[in-house]
Amino acid sequence: MGAASDALLREQEQFLRSIYEGVNFSVFVCDVREDGGLYVAGWNPISEMDVGKRSVDVVGKTLEEVFGPEQGGEIARRFRTCVERADVYTYEELRVFQGKERWFLTTLNPLKDRSGRVYRLVGTAMDITDRRLAEAAQRESEERFRLVAERTGQLIYDCDFQTGQILWAGAIASITGHSPEAFQQFGFEGWKERVHPDDLPAVLSRLERSLQLRLPYQVEEYRFRRADGSYIYVEDNGAFVENEEGEIYRMVGTISDITERKQAQVRLQQSETELRQKTQDLQNTLIELQRTQSRMIQNEKMSSLGQLVAGVAHEINNPVNFIYGNLTYASQYIRDLLDIIQLYQQHYPDPHSTIQERAEKMDLDFVMQDLPKLLASMKVGADRIQKIVASLRTFSRMDEAEMKAVSLHDGIDSTLMILQNRLKPRPVPGTNGERCVAIAIEKDYGDLPAVECYAGQLNQVFMNLLSNAVDALEEELERRPEFEPQILIRTQMVGADRVCVAIADNGPGIPPAVQQRLFDPFFTTKPVGKGTGLGLAISYQVVVEKHGGELRCRSAPGEGTTFEIEIPLVSGQNPEPTQNPDSQVN
Repeated sequence: MGAASDALLREQEQFLRSIYEGVNFSVFVCDVREDGGLYVAGWNPISEMDVGKRSVDVVGKTLEEVFGPEQGGEIARRFRTCVERADVYTYEELRVFQGKERWFLTTLNPLKDRSGRVYRLVGTAMDITDRRLAEAAQRESEERFRLVAERTGQLIYDCDFQTGQILWAGAIASITGHSPEAFQQFGFEGWKERVHPDDLPAVLSRLERSLQLRLPYQVEEYRFRRADGSYIYVEDNGAFVENEEGEIYRMVGTISDITERKQAQVRLQQSETELRQKTQDLQNTLIELQRTQSRMIQNEKMSSLGQLVAGVAHEINNPVNFIYGNLTYASQYIRDLLDIIQLYQQHYPDPHSTIQERAEKMDLDFVMQDLPKLLASMKVGADRIQKIVASLRTFSRMDEAEMKAVSLHDGIDSTLMILQNRLKPRPVPGTNGERCVAIAIEKDYGDLPAVECYAGQLNQVFMNLLSNAVDALEEELERRPEFEPQILIRTQMVGADRVCVAIADNGPGIPPAVQQRLFDPFFTTKPVGKGTGLGLAISYQVVVEKHGGELRCRSAPGEGTTFEIEIPLVSGQNPEPTQNPDSQVN
């Protein structure tokens, strides 16, 4: 019996060893000691080829000693998980053997002793690198197709004529309004239901004709209903697929949203019609514009005069109210004094007690002291009105239609007086009234003689330039509440026979493209209703044509703007303008 048993055991061992060494995947054994330590007990020849180490060289070593601290530690962690579970443990893992990354499907089988303790792990590892690479390539290919299909912006279809089913791909959501999952439910009949009823007969006729002639299917335009019930215009292009018997059984193609193109075509047709009409209207209008040009110029001047009147009205309002309010008290005081005088006449020479009580009640001494002050205040208000009216006359010079030698400084000062309402401190937008800012005016007047000019028209130029500067500063203040607005006015002689007035602001500046059109009639950057586009055009005409001078602009974004007015001292002499290329409008 003993010899037979030994022979049977040797036969079984030989059988197991033939399997152990003959399988085409890795088989390994790891001992689990009572202290939890993991030691390699051996592995088969396939493992030796995979790892690059012989079994006899690794027996009795820890996993960290065999595979290194990092990879060995990760393998040991997996093995300990199997020991803790005490059950079969299968997982996929990426390992680096002999410098190459390889994927393995690993299965660990725990062996237990009679007490139930896991004392050994028998594992297998199948190389699945090729499978993982193929799966990754397939996913990458599918993702690439999906991205390409979506990026084309087209709805891609694959229609099976035998089943009527359609496989949809591409820009499903953007074109149909359905989710990709929901739209996959619609086959050939579902597609027909979404074609506009008026377009469906023509579309089906085109499809049938293409099938008969075996030609590519194309419909340049039909209406397709989206999920929300709205219709879009689409273009449909398809091709047929034949089987081995030459029978058409499938059609693949694309549906493109051409709604914007269709709308653009409609707008283009409308625009062409409107353009032809506008061209005819413009031809008729040009003649009328020539007739109304002078009236437009006058309207611009009247618009500026409206600003003038508004400013004057505001300035007059305060002193008038001041005088009007004080007149009430003055009248009362005079009536009280008359009462006292009448009482004195009745009871003179000895004042009656009634007079004494009345005098004490009205505080006669105070009234006699305050009345001169009231009259003085009224005089101040009257003087203020007089100055404003004088500034108005200086600015408008309505009574001086001819050229006359005048002081340019007086004209500038009168313009500033009229604009005082826009220069004074006012709450800054966005600060809840916590910050009030005035537009600072800095004057640098040179020693100028009287200049022969059309004073009223030149003052109009000052008004236009200063008003534009104030507009620019107010807009900048809205954008930057911390901004400190400032206008600098400088006058100086240029040579012996010309004067220059420069009006500069520290606002946002003017882009070069806008500078090129500053003096074009009707050009304005202001919102509708806030400018006619004639202010600078008229200013240019007054300076250049009326006075033989130059009107220049120097500006750059973020560096403020300077307008320079240069005119001769005496009208009619008009020497060649001073050449300064840097100061010319670009």
